[in-house]
Amino acid sequence: MIQHTPAVASTDRDHHWYVVLTKSQQELRAQEHLERQGGVVFVPMFANERISRGKRVVRQDPLFPGYLFLQADAQDPILSKVRSTMGARQLLTFAGQVMTIDQRIIEDLRQRSNTDHTAQQFSAGQSVTLNNGPFQHYQALFKEYDGAERGIILLSLLGKQNELLIQLADLRAS
Repeated sequence: MIQHTPAVASTDRDHHWYVVLTKSQQELRAQEHLERQGGVVFVPMFANERISRGKRVVRQDPLFPGYLFLQADAQDPILSKVRSTMGARQLLTFAGQVMTIDQRIIEDLRQRSNTDHTAQQFSAGQSVTLNNGPFQHYQALFKEYDGAERGIILLSLLGKQNELLIQLADLRAS
């Protein structure tokens, strides 16, 4: 639920989540600069599978393009710095009032988004071992991801490197 920020002065313990409008495709830049200024920032992300140059790639994209969330109390000086922060445009307002977001919504977004899972398990050229299937315990080289749950590996058999599409759950780092 979106709420209006009360017009009365708040106490130092009174923290709210504010919606910051960002410049086009500059959510992460605004996040970085607001965090440098001491802000607590949350940008919900999701895994977005796309075709790029004929290959499937998974990118982390903002769940709400053009927006991020900033936690601060109503008297925090960072709120007045938002407009001059690189990547940020302004705080979201409605009828002239700065809008806040309920803490429960932010907690729910944190649980639902995969922001904390952006690091990929394997990198190109990394040695991996197969856990299941006919090639169990064989070693191979990880080539690339094919979606969120599969990867392509290079397995040497009979003096030739063969590409295999494998479930990521069936691989482990060697």
